[in-house]
Amino acid sequence: MSSLAGMDGGRDTKKAAMMELLEEILIEILLRLPVKCLLKFKTVCKSWRSIINSPKFIKEHLNHAHATHYNQHKNFLGLLIPSWNASSRCVMYKEISDGIVHAKQFDFPYQLHASHHEGIPIRVCNFCDGLICFNMFGRGILLWNPSFPLEYKIIRNSQLDIGFTLMGYDSSTDDYKIVSIPSYSSNERFPQRCFFVEVFSLKSSSWRKREISKNFFTYNICQLTGIYTRNHLHWTATRNSDEDDVTELIVYFDLVEERLDHVNLPTSYNDWTLLIYKECLGIVGANSEGQGELWVLQDYCGMKSSWNKIFKIAPSGIGVQYHSCFTRTGEILVHNGDLGLRFYDIKDGSFKKVVIQGDNITDENAFYASPYVESLVSPRLCQ
Repeated sequence: MSSLAGMDGGRDTKKAAMMELLEEILIEILLRLPVKCLLKFKTVCKSWRSIINSPKFIKEHLNHAHATHYNQHKNFLGLLIPSWNASSRCVMYKEISDGIVHAKQFDFPYQLHASHHEGIPIRVCNFCDGLICFNMFGRGILLWNPSFPLEYKIIRNSQLDIGFTLMGYDSSTDDYKIVSIPSYSSNERFPQRCFFVEVFSLKSSSWRKREISKNFFTYNICQLTGIYTRNHLHWTATRNSDEDDVTELIVYFDLVEERLDHVNLPTSYNDWTLLIYKECLGIVGANSEGQGELWVLQDYCGMKSSWNKIFKIAPSGIGVQYHSCFTRTGEILVHNGDLGLRFYDIKDGSFKKVVIQGDNITDENAFYASPYVESLVSPRLCQ
């Protein structure tokens, strides 16, 4: 009898090991699938739903998406068509290998806002891990993931006089944070040589004040949008040392140490834009001759030596506006008021028209673009 029991126990052990191995294989397969497929597969059975809904899987799927973002055949771009009125729409573009861009229109964020606050604008702040952060101008902050069209989170505004709002991920605490930065006029000096930002933690679901000391100058925000990458939020600003001295720079907020600082530009430009190049902060700018350059930030010491020039962009002669998007092949997305959206090929200096396919969607007046990675991160559950 004991021998038979031992045989049964051995079979049970082997069966459990085999089931564990099959689950590991299943997870490896699921990690490589797009979000759209995973949402369908959640209905296959309870075990699949449990795997896909688990925080561990959601994080691993996101990490895999980030790791393969620049090598995959389909690269997602997020593009918002003007949002200075409540009837504007959010449009997500998906680039495919034949150069045609399929566009999908989402009405939800704007319809939600317009239904409560007719005529009051809503504006995108930035993208992070598939989430889009919107500022509803005194009515709250909206977090939304297009993968879950009907799921959203509205966060009450902080108590500060908000200049603008950005969202990012603090990897040291596994927490998403929203930072509200006050805006000061160019002639204003800090009383008591300090000022405050407020930080909202999605884990604790609360705001807290953070004192930021700056002894010699103020930062004057240039744009109401910013960029998140590698535990840092970035935006463009100017520094006023005196009435005649105005310096352009990049201000950043370190989400881990929760400190504010700046980094100088590698050189002066007539026109420049922040962007993300292979998960690093970069800028692309044009000089007075129309020559463009891409620089990537190596560290945050604020010195010119921390920048690395990647390539030059030939003068285009069409007055393009650069966007913070690169395709998998290294093309940069640009926009021209007359010609619309174009991809600029950094290898041969050519411009290629962006062919958009979508119902009642055009590329007119596009004003904001950012790398976008699909994710399973739900705005309701990322805490």
